Amino acid sequence: MKPFLLLTLLTGAALAAPAAAPLSAAPHQQDLQQVRQEIDSLKKDIAQKQAVKQEAQTAIQASEQALQQTSKTLASLEQKHSDSAQQLAELRTQIEASQAGLKAVRKRVALVLGNQYKASRHDAMRLMLNAGDPNQTSRDLTYYTYIARAQQQLVGDLIARQGELEAMSFQLEQELSRINSLSSQKEQEKDRIELNRQAHQQQLAALAGEIRERQSKLVKLQEDQQRLSGLIEQINREIERRRREQARKQAEARQAQQEKARKAAERQRQLAAEARRQGKPVPKEPVKPAPEQTVEAIADGSGSGKAFKSLQGRMRLPVSGSIAGRFGARRAEGTTWKGLFISAAPGQPVRSVADGQVVYADSLRGFGNAVIVDHGGNYLTVYTGLSAMSRNSGERVKAGETLGSTGTLDSGEAGLYFEIRYMGRPVNPQSWAP
Repeated sequence: MKPFLLLTLLTGAALAAPAAAPLSAAPHQQDLQQVRQEIDSLKKDIAQKQAVKQEAQTAIQASEQALQQTSKTLASLEQKHSDSAQQLAELRTQIEASQAGLKAVRKRVALVLGNQYKASRHDAMRLMLNAGDPNQTSRDLTYYTYIARAQQQLVGDLIARQGELEAMSFQLEQELSRINSLSSQKEQEKDRIELNRQAHQQQLAALAGEIRERQSKLVKLQEDQQRLSGLIEQINREIERRRREQARKQAEARQAQQEKARKAAERQRQLAAEARRQGKPVPKEPVKPAPEQTVEAIADGSGSGKAFKSLQGRMRLPVSGSIAGRFGARRAEGTTWKGLFISAAPGQPVRSVADGQVVYADSLRGFGNAVIVDHGGNYLTVYTGLSAMSRNSGERVKAGETLGSTGTLDSGEAGLYFEIRYMGRPVNPQSWAP
């Protein structure tokens, strides 16, 4: 993109130039179009990055929700682990107490059974030889039996209770192992989610930076667009002012010429009337040469990229100077001009009036060095009387590019002879000029 400060300075210089200097808003229109394209491109890029940023924010929110859920799950698992560990500790305490009770009961039962075994015969014999009641003796023996069975039952119950406690302890240990495994998985999942969240946060930060940078550039481009639009408006106003000024001067010149012609006609009428009174021949009005017309606005790049036919009425001529030979006017040797002869000092650059291809670049008898450009659509332009040629046959040229420099025709006339031909027939170049 061109520096707008330089464009402003160049435009200021153009506005300060004399009214006859060429002025065009076309280059700045191209700059404005380029700025608008960059603005559209930046807006699309910002919109895409905003969409990606929104996706990243959504992913971060999802990660945070997942982290919260995982943290809750981990807290719940830790509570279960704590409760199970406490239950396991209580069971182990109960198991230890049961084992101690079982050990004491076994010791007591063993002692009782041992004493009974040692004294069983003696006690039974003593009971039988005792002069007491036989029924009482039977009852005593039954009581001994019940006590032994009760002690054995107590031992069995204690053993069963210990088995249950050990089974519950095993289940709690299994539950603790499962909780530990789940906790480990959840911790890994939490770490993965956290890494994912950090990656999205980094992406979000990078996107935010890029969006800020592009938004800043967009603001500058929009400011440039406003300045360029104002500049183009200023140029267009100046062009319109010059057009009106030129129209005013042309109208004044026509009025002056009409007034001059009216006075000349009146003077001629008076002279004719006086001559008739005196019996003398009526004097003829002297024929004045046509006023000299100059070419100042020469071809430039404003016509580039346009079809030749579209340039009619707007085409700039190839070199500056004065028009010494008009289309259809008689030449000194008796022939007529089939184009324009523009009188110019030797060495002036001769420019192509439109885009095209050089189809001839060589000397041409009667015209000196000549360059012919094919513009398509059956249109050709002819440039003759060149002192030097800077293009070769087959080369492509753009509007405003140099074809050579002015020289002299073979007849000795200094300047450039320029023709437009359509389907081989000559066309008045002045009908194409603005």
